[in-house]
Amino acid sequence: MSKANIVLNHGTLAVSGQLSRYTIADIKDSEYVNWFAHGAVKVDLSKVSKADTAGLAWLFYLLEQAAHHSCQLSFSNIPDKLTKLITLSGVDGLLPITCD
Repeated sequence: MSKANIVLNHGTLAVSGQLSRYTIADIKDSEYVNWFAHGAVKVDLSKVSKADTAGLAWLFYLLEQAAHHSCQLSFSNIPDKLTKLITLSGVDGLLPITCD
């Protein structure tokens, strides 16, 4: 199982690997403050290899944390499997998704 890797570079939070119940628990809450210190952050999900419902819930948690830190958050490059999970979960339109 590959863990989730997250790198912030010039306002883009690049997420790679798996976003699952097994990997998101390893992400420390203290990291969010650094991620959202910028006024706006784009989360690039193009390198996410797998996501389950816990991973999808984590994306909503990110959105909540960004709002708490007065940071505008958007998501881009959503993998097809994650798009299907979003649709099946009935949360279409609730994540701010940008088209690149």
